[in-house]
Amino acid sequence: MSDFSDLWDIEKQLWTGPAEDYASLMTEDCIMLFPLPAGILKRDEIIRTVQTAPRWDDVEFDRQSARQTGDGMVILAYVGRGLQGSNGYEAFCSSTYVKDDDGWRIALHQQTPA
Repeated sequence: MSDFSDLWDIEKQLWTGPAEDYASLMTEDCIMLFPLPAGILKRDEIIRTVQTAPRWDDVEFDRQSARQTGDGMVILAYVGRGLQGSNGYEAFCSSTYVKDDDGWRIALHQQTPA
C-alpha cells in the first residue's frame, strides 16, 4: 500500500510553493473552500487569490490520513498548521486528488478553522 508521499509533497507545495505552480497542480475544474472572506473559489479565482496573497513560510501536517477511493483518486485529510512570520493558522483540511495523463492533480480542497 502506498504512503502517498508524492501527494503530501504536492499538498505542502500548495501551501508554501510559488503561486505560479498552482495552475499545473490543479484540475481544470478544481474547487477550493476556505473560511470567509474567500469562501468557495473556482480555478481562475484560486489562481488570482494565490497570486495576491502572502505565501506560508512553512506548514506542518498532523493526524494525516490518506484513502484511495478507486483507480486514480485519493483523499487526504489532516490538521494543517501554517506559519507566516509570527502568525499561525490551524485548520482541519481535506483534499481530493485525481490522476490523469499529467500525473496527480488536486480537484477539491476544503479548510475548516480549528
